[in-house]
Amino acid sequence: MTVRWRIVAFEIVTLIFVGLMIVVMALALRLADDFVARVDGVHRRFEVIAELDGNANNYAEQIAEVLLLGAEQMPDFQQARAEMKEAFDRLREVTRAEVSTLSGLDEVRRELSDIEITSRMEELYRAIDGAAERVFALQREGKQAQAVELFRRDVEYRLSNDFENLLEAALADERSEVSRELAEVREQQRLLLFWSVAIALLAALCGAGLGFGLHRSIVRPVQALAGGARALATGSLSHRLDAKGSDEFAALSRTFNEMAAAIEAQRAGLIAAQDRLHSEVEARTRELRDANARLRDVDVRRAQFLADVSHELRTPLTILRGEADVALRGRADAEALREALRGVQGQAAELGALLDDLLAFARSDAGDQPLELSRVKAGELVAAAAQEGEVLAAPREILIETELRDGGVELELDPRRIKQALVIGLDNAVKHSPPGGRIRLSTRADPSSLSISISDEGSGVSETDKARVFDRFYRGEADGRTAQGLGIGLAIAKEIVERHNGSIALENSRSGGAVLTIDLPLGPMESV
Repeated sequence: MTVRWRIVAFEIVTLIFVGLMIVVMALALRLADDFVARVDGVHRRFEVIAELDGNANNYAEQIAEVLLLGAEQMPDFQQARAEMKEAFDRLREVTRAEVSTLSGLDEVRRELSDIEITSRMEELYRAIDGAAERVFALQREGKQAQAVELFRRDVEYRLSNDFENLLEAALADERSEVSRELAEVREQQRLLLFWSVAIALLAALCGAGLGFGLHRSIVRPVQALAGGARALATGSLSHRLDAKGSDEFAALSRTFNEMAAAIEAQRAGLIAAQDRLHSEVEARTRELRDANARLRDVDVRRAQFLADVSHELRTPLTILRGEADVALRGRADAEALREALRGVQGQAAELGALLDDLLAFARSDAGDQPLELSRVKAGELVAAAAQEGEVLAAPREILIETELRDGGVELELDPRRIKQALVIGLDNAVKHSPPGGRIRLSTRADPSSLSISISDEGSGVSETDKARVFDRFYRGEADGRTAQGLGIGLAIAKEIVERHNGSIALENSRSGGAVLTIDLPLGPMESV
């Protein structure tokens, strides 16, 4: 027999014995319920009979009070008579309830005595009550002595003797019934105990036999498998198990032996592959060292390139700022010239700040520069960026339209940096827009962020450029030509926006052209 069928047999035997024990427990519970029901019926008859005893005494006392005190005591007598009637009604009810709990003909026959005694008590009470009516009739006729004599003979005597004897007989019958029920319950308990012990012993014997068989068919093979696994773990791949037999563990042992043989063969192959891998790793390591050296060289040349560009542009900017200062100190200049020169001076200062950023980037990374945070209105910041963008768009006669739908929200940010990012976006839109075109600068606010969009009417961004448009030194195609500039504008804008915990994206518009979207959070920022 296989291990599986041994386990199934063990489970079936266990279920059989569990079912037998459940049957025994159910019989015990039913026996207890029947006994409780019988005892409850007897107890209720006891209570009603005891109540009848007290009511009978009160009934006799009320008749005597009517004889002694007169007809004004008649209401108390009527109350006592009503209580007797109610007690007999309850006695009949509890007797019927007790009979309804009986299940056998013998039990019903034994209960007939209770019914007979109940009937006799009711007949006797009706006779006594009739005698009481005759007593009251004699009293009303003025025959007090005859009424008293009839009361003593037919009411008081019969209540204290005949009726009391019937009550005692009923109580004795109930006591004997309780004793009889208790004896039957004890007999049934002994029988149930005998069967419970017999079933328990039989279950123990069967469980022990089946358990011993399972132990022999499971524990020993498991121990052998565990020993084989430990041998494999210590590197003894030549270890094999005894695979004789036809049960599950024999099949598992054969599988184990096949696995050990396969592992042994694989180890030989792995050793050879390890040698090849070692040589490959050494070759790839040399290649990585060479590539790393080339990358360092490229990085050095990139830093040198930025430093050279910054140095070459700083000189004309310095001259531009100096000439603007000279123009501002002139005496005969018109106010319009003064305003223009102020604008030139401001642009020169902004370009100088941008060159400082390029120098800082050449040294390390633009993100290391601290932000100077302040609370500004989004509309004012966007309007200032649009004003500077108009200077960039004027040579190509491009119109910049603004649409502010931010509701006047305020943000905590570095206004110079964010304006720099917006001007970079506007400059990018100008470069890719046709002459005489339009650029739309719009804002929109929701409860948590401000969205700024810059839309142009150019040819849009290609899929190739879209993946790398924010990479440093990448210059995409503009109308089939390589775009002008160093290729760091959008990269700088991306770093500025992300340092403000925002996001930036460049997508194609449905109506044509490209859309640069900048999302900035409205919540407060920590100083960076």
